Amino acid sequence: MAAAYRYADEGGEMPRELELYNLVQSYGAQAVFGRPLGYGEIRRMNTAANIVLYYHKRAASNDWAKWATDNPGEAAALNRAMMAAGE
Repeated sequence: MAAAYRYADEGGEMPRELELYNLVQSYGAQAVFGRPLGYGEIRRMNTAANIVLYYHKRAASNDWAKWATDNPGEAAALNRAMMAAGE
């Protein structure tokens, strides 16, 4: 979660979970992993992808406070990631 937030905020190297998420989206889990995915793997990849998505959605908003009010779940997840990243 913290690595995904730092990646969205600062750029740099893509976190492993986000890279794997992108590969699975393109080629499928069986092709990437050679096996079915476990719940924890799926959860970590989706969380990383969501953090980056929420970061960009918030950045595109003209009013971050209104965005947070209109998207409380997304704002809460983004805030947890931001705190985990030490922001």
